[in-house]
Amino acid sequence: MVKKLLLSLLLLAPCLLPAGAATARSYSDALRKAGDKEPIVLFCYGANYDAVSEACYQEFIKERKIMSVVRNSVFLEVPIYQQPNEKQKKEMDRIMGGKRLPWGVWSYPCLAVLDGAGNLRGIVQSADEMKSAEAAGEALAKLLKAFEEQQSLLNKAAKASGSRQSKLLTEAADVDLRLPKQLPGSAGISDRLNFDPIAVMTNLQPMTADQANAYIRNMMANGSYTRRQRQEMMMAYAGHMRTLKASPARLRALYTEMRNIDPSSMYAAYAEEAIRLWAQPSEESPAAGAAGGATGMGSAERPGFD
Repeated sequence: MVKKLLLSLLLLAPCLLPAGAATARSYSDALRKAGDKEPIVLFCYGANYDAVSEACYQEFIKERKIMSVVRNSVFLEVPIYQQPNEKQKKEMDRIMGGKRLPWGVWSYPCLAVLDGAGNLRGIVQSADEMKSAEAAGEALAKLLKAFEEQQSLLNKAAKASGSRQSKLLTEAADVDLRLPKQLPGSAGISDRLNFDPIAVMTNLQPMTADQANAYIRNMMANGSYTRRQRQEMMMAYAGHMRTLKASPARLRALYTEMRNIDPSSMYAAYAEEAIRLWAQPSEESPAAGAAGGATGMGSAERPGFD
């Protein structure tokens, strides 16, 4: 009887992972398995300090409620330890190999969609999206469908040339997903294709408030940028204005503008949270400690793989 039970469990074990799903042991392993065809899904979570992450881990991973959505993806769990001990540091290094999480992973828990070159193409991380496996799964499925659509256009563009290539790249850029960095420039949309939010943040750092405003407004006036890219510009701009000690009213205006560019996006959810944290009159602002770990501007402000 025991032998029959063990045999049954062994036969069932391969069915626990959905057909086509591949689980990676490390970031480099995920990149290798994905190649240039499949998306990578990273589940990044606060492993030893975040109650929301713990609840998501229980529901998403232990109860397997998210696994059917990653059916045709490479899946990797990425624990984020706060003040890790030596054992935890070794685990983080084994998984990430000293690499940093890509730009755009600015809160945990989250489900980040990458391509085989390590480009972040989309992310599920707002509070509304991560409140349950059902909500997260719906948002992730939408991203993975967009990934498939965009990647198909990019693959066709790689084989095309001239106006045909430009048309395909434009269509790929209009998909509600980030573009990979490894793309040729194309007349009319080269700014969009080569947009780098890190470069925007770097350029803003030495600027005064007036200089920063002129710089961002000039970029915003360029009609080639996507809504997501314009929101990223505004996020960098508002973050810079925070370092310059802008008034709560000024920050509220910037984050409201950022939200209104695309009210249904994850950046709109970020803007709403930013208004709550940083754009209230001083007597109404949450205590500084309340913001710890809730939301950040990038991995440099988070206990990640820096």
